[in-house]
Amino acid sequence: MKKLLFSLIALGFIFTAQAQTMAEGKKKTFIAIRFNALDFGTAAKVQNGSIGSVLNAKKWGQLPNTDKAFGLGFIRSYSDQIDIFTNLDLAITKMPGIEVTAFKGYTDYLYTSIESGFNIKMFKGNQVVNPFLTGGLGVRSFNLIKFGAYAPVGVGLQINVCKNSKLNLSTIYSTKMSKSFVPSYNYGVSYSFLLN
Repeated sequence: MKKLLFSLIALGFIFTAQAQTMAEGKKKTFIAIRFNALDFGTAAKVQNGSIGSVLNAKKWGQLPNTDKAFGLGFIRSYSDQIDIFTNLDLAITKMPGIEVTAFKGYTDYLYTSIESGFNIKMFKGNQVVNPFLTGGLGVRSFNLIKFGAYAPVGVGLQINVCKNSKLNLSTIYSTKMSKSFVPSYNYGVSYSFLLN
């Protein structure tokens, strides 16, 4: 519970920092449409073994076996190489770690997650392709009952489609920060449009 409380406080600080940079009116602001594939199965296999053992056994999850989530993102350019983001994702999915039985009243849950953090890009300026590292804090819930805190960390690729829009591809591992959280790999695609 302490980790969850800490995560919520940290998210508040990130939102505050984001609001302060927005007041300057000089930074670029984007809104993004997001699609995520959530891979709970591979994360469980890696926890029980290692990334190397999962790769060697060729047991990495495939896209059809993932849970799909859609969402919106808000991205603010803090500098030429640092973006601050806030993402909200929604899905109807099965809860990982729960066995489906004939006696259970329902098997599908409303998945929601909100996360905020930083993208640190490799190059300055408007490069056509720009790799980045990402990290932050988030809270995930199933049916708005079972909550878990996590820290998304990963890598991505930003592609400038045209002057006012970008395509982002990312692979993120949602690390466990609270006892009830089930880790996952998130494979994401987002398309962002310039707001200002």
